[in-house]
Amino acid sequence: MPENSSNKKQSPKGKLSPEEKKLNEVIEKLVSTAEAKGWTWEITAKDTKNFRYATISVNRYLEAAISAAFEITCDGGVKLAVHKTSFYGHGVNDLRDAVWNEICKLTWLEKPKKEDGAKPDWSLDIIEKVLRNFHRMARQLKHRHDDRPSFLIEDEYDIQDLLHAVLRGFFDDIRAEEYAPSYAGGASRLDFLIKKEEVVIEAKMASAKLKDKQVGEQLIIDIARYNVHPNCKHLVCFVYDPQNNLKNPAGLEADLSKKHDDLNVKVIVVSPF
Repeated sequence: MPENSSNKKQSPKGKLSPEEKKLNEVIEKLVSTAEAKGWTWEITAKDTKNFRYATISVNRYLEAAISAAFEITCDGGVKLAVHKTSFYGHGVNDLRDAVWNEICKLTWLEKPKKEDGAKPDWSLDIIEKVLRNFHRMARQLKHRHDDRPSFLIEDEYDIQDLLHAVLRGFFDDIRAEEYAPSYAGGASRLDFLIKKEEVVIEAKMASAKLKDKQVGEQLIIDIARYNVHPNCKHLVCFVYDPQNNLKNPAGLEADLSKKHDDLNVKVIVVSPF
């Protein structure tokens, strides 16, 4: 670890403060795990006043240069955010999981309750960030380099193709169009199953014929169906509304984003405005 600077918060006897000790322990878990897996690392930022934050950059070469930034928040508990900083990301997810497993071994860290069935926050946070920025991605692909053909979002299959491509950069095992268990006498296909994280993503596109009432009714049926899916603990319902056909998207999100029996449901509605 770097030597202590004069402005760090210390006890009267010059010992490390509890806050600094905890942050250093988290950093040590991260860098020792990175080293064991063949990554080089560098502390690129560290909060030397309150000892709540730090950023660690990791790098390695595996057929191509791979790098990522690990952002640590240590404020009572610990949060770990990971951002890929290279085109390729082979091994970043594996390193993230290994680091988180080591951090969870810290004796002072409060362990999450088992009954809530929650996965590490990073997976759902990444998915929500991708979905919230979906319209920006779609708009960008309309204007391609050297007047190449645009990628237009015209239906739900286009939504699935773009989402699948983007999410591949974060998750290793994405299963597209898995069969869902039958409900009310019929079986259906779900859009995406991210199996390890036990997350299903269901995508819909609002239209002149698919407005608030119809979307809500379809989502209620989807929630009932996925409640019995063996690999679905979290259902993310994404509704893309490029033409602003929905009158109350915030109400749609608020009404259905909650726990339905054993299924955690998050509804995300995205429109240009």
